[in-house]
Amino acid sequence: MHAVGALESGLCRYVLISYGQSARSGNSMMRMLYHMTRNDDAVYGHFGAAGGYALAARRAMHEFGTGPETWKQIAVGQRAWANRNPRAIMADQELTEESYMASKYMIEPFRLFDNCLMNDGGRAVILTSVERARDLRHPVVSIMGLGQHNPSSDLATADFLAGPTGAKRAGEAAFAMAGISRNDIDACQIYDCFTYTVEITLQDYGFFGPGEGKDWFSGGTIAPGGRMPVNTSGGQLSEAYYMGLTPLSEAVMQLMGRCGKRQLGPETSTKSPGIILCSDNGGILQAHACYILRRI
Repeated sequence: MHAVGALESGLCRYVLISYGQSARSGNSMMRMLYHMTRNDDAVYGHFGAAGGYALAARRAMHEFGTGPETWKQIAVGQRAWANRNPRAIMADQELTEESYMASKYMIEPFRLFDNCLMNDGGRAVILTSVERARDLRHPVVSIMGLGQHNPSSDLATADFLAGPTGAKRAGEAAFAMAGISRNDIDACQIYDCFTYTVEITLQDYGFFGPGEGKDWFSGGTIAPGGRMPVNTSGGQLSEAYYMGLTPLSEAVMQLMGRCGKRQLGPETSTKSPGIILCSDNGGILQAHACYILRRI
């Protein structure tokens, strides 16, 4: 949103948005997670983002009956996309529902495969005007809609852990700006620090109601060949963790037709994409951005 403002106001012609992290070989991620828990929570054994999202998932299990029967479909569906992505960390490691259920708990109710990856790496995208983009070598991908909502509050007193999160109002704003409905969306690239994050985000965007996620995800809905592909690179769960640039860059590459064996369309028995919905998420569901992209 800052980049769009800079371009629209004429302050610049091109904006580079980049991300780099040494989360696996360094300690930068550990420092960030440490600062997230510099309060009394540590006295009760609550550390880092995983503990916060586990609390959110527990609340959702109580509120609308979600749980591992839903989350395993997310983890397995995204892994199937990663198996088509040679750059994915999990490219050569298949995942079944049985192996998901057999994996150890990291922090209940999350098993190993409910958690995103921690890796070294980086990613970047460049924004410019549509007019300038027309002169470049790839198809033009434009921003149709943007929305943001930040229901920031202390986690212990939060009332949004089982929805509506910031995704609801952010999504409404993005759809209103774009002038389209959910029926126009060909695929979604969702911030997926945990499997539950994918479920609650899509729920708050209105793709299904509370408690309906298990049925909506069943039958490979989000996997190759499914009716609504989600996180087609493998996402943060199975490709790599690049914060908000994991979903954003994948959406752009898909719309440009640059994704090889995971390319939406005939290659993966899915619809060729014209419009893709993306999300970004911060804190413990305390900040949210939604953006809708289309190929011109």
